[in-house]
Amino acid sequence: MNIVNNKFLFYVSIGLTASGSDGYDHNDADISALVKQIHAAKFSDEIKFWFSRARTGQVEVNPYWPRGSALAVACFFIDETYIFKSDLFFDFIENTGVNDPIGAEDFKEWITELPDILREIDTKPVTALLWNEYCRIVDNRSPEWHDMIKKAVNAVEIFFGNNAPEIAFNPNLFTPYSADFVRIGNRIITISYTPDAETMLHETIHTAVAKYRDKITAYAEAQGLGNFADKNKMMEFGYMENESADSAAHVIEECFVRAIAVTLSGGNDERLRFHAEYGCNSVPFIASYIRRIKLSYANLGELIHDVLDKMKT
Repeated sequence: MNIVNNKFLFYVSIGLTASGSDGYDHNDADISALVKQIHAAKFSDEIKFWFSRARTGQVEVNPYWPRGSALAVACFFIDETYIFKSDLFFDFIENTGVNDPIGAEDFKEWITELPDILREIDTKPVTALLWNEYCRIVDNRSPEWHDMIKKAVNAVEIFFGNNAPEIAFNPNLFTPYSADFVRIGNRIITISYTPDAETMLHETIHTAVAKYRDKITAYAEAQGLGNFADKNKMMEFGYMENESADSAAHVIEECFVRAIAVTLSGGNDERLRFHAEYGCNSVPFIASYIRRIKLSYANLGELIHDVLDKMKT
């Protein structure tokens, strides 16, 4: 099944909305109506305060980065009895390179309380009604998602071949401005507003490019960000937390992933220029290399090597 709907992720949306988050699409009539119902339910001050701590203010365009994304991912490591597989969660977060601006210990103490907070939300009688309404909205929209998901699945199978992971989509209809992913075994779940092929490929390709992180980090240590991206924009949008080689490597990896996702999803030059305009300057250049070869999981390392070599100053 390619469409899943994690109940705890919806509970997180309830908590964030109750605490003041208003990043939903205000033109989405269904979600706007649901937001009103959440506010009318008057969840406790304790719940509101706990979720208010997700707002780091680190990035102006998404003040809930990175804690909002961490919350979304954590929901997939909590089972129906509220047992939190925290070790697996923290390993995943560490491997994705997400760092909390407030501090590791504060973050760990805060997020390990999530199961208790979710349980409290679940005990409120109105929560079941809200969940049922959200499921109705998701069910009504799911038919239009199937073709989008199929396009992404086909592209993933062509790229990875026999190594193709299973990919799935979990809607998060309260956050149209962001996309996240989680890997459970061989299954990669994209968490976003809609399952457009580029977004789903983007999150899946991250797992492939991450295999070459040491090579990319070595380049960043020797060359810095080089010609890959606009450092100021990357800092502004939260892709770089500082000027370290690790942060530069994270951005370089992002440029590769964006170029590959656009190309494999059939995106045009306008999509490539869009990413360049937002600071990933090298995306069109990387895409030009991809178009010269039949890119696959098998020759991805060759592409990365060639581009890194060309980018040396």
